[in-house]
Amino acid sequence: MKLSGDVIAGLAPRHRQLLALLLLNPNIAVHRDRLIGLLWNGRPTKSAPRNLTTYIAQVRQRLSPRDPALSPLHSVDGGYLLSVPPRSVDAAVFNHFAAQGRIARENGDYHNAARMFENALSLWRGDALLAMRHVDELAAWAERLDEERRAVTEDLFDARLALGDHDDIVGGLTQWARWHPLRERPHRQLMLALHRSGRTYDASASYQRLRRTMADRLGTEPSSDTQALHQRILTGDDHSSALSRLRAAVQHAERA
Repeated sequence: MKLSGDVIAGLAPRHRQLLALLLLNPNIAVHRDRLIGLLWNGRPTKSAPRNLTTYIAQVRQRLSPRDPALSPLHSVDGGYLLSVPPRSVDAAVFNHFAAQGRIARENGDYHNAARMFENALSLWRGDALLAMRHVDELAAWAERLDEERRAVTEDLFDARLALGDHDDIVGGLTQWARWHPLRERPHRQLMLALHRSGRTYDASASYQRLRRTMADRLGTEPSSDTQALHQRILTGDDHSSALSRLRAAVQHAERA
């Protein structure tokens, strides 16, 4: 089952929340009491059980308009289960691609790693569950998904740095670091990309901006890893640059 945009667009907000909760627990029975607690954020009304039954029937009808009896939404064990094929939920596909990318990266296959990370990120259409974050559990899920998206974005930058694409990603990294002023990883990546592009002064300036931002907002200094990278850049001791170029050349020769 692949939910189309038309199916989702035709659902009322409460129905979307119900479907999201079931999709985040694919092929697992979710007890009706838990669904009620989640949908009403722990403050269910007296009519909540009856309303949930109505919502289930309406979602079931929407998922299988010709014959609701064939709907993938089933009543089981005092709750409800949404039966979906493996990897039919975008979050599951995203996690699969991310995991494959990290395996490729660990094996030194940065070309394939970058491709897998790009596949994962291509599934995104804005922030996760944006219109449903007033439901506590959905808000928590959304934050986890958003954080994983940020991590995979930075994994992709790492893979492209390893491939020697520093010139091409400076612009994207500059914007990403601006959007996330307190995340040190993208600032380290930006510093490396600038340095390897022959812009060592700009790399050092980027470090100083991060340092001032952290001091002003958090009262702390950058981590020892970030400070050490800055020092290596200042002294021209960026061994990883040469190593990255060597790895990329080897992988290119293997594919030739």
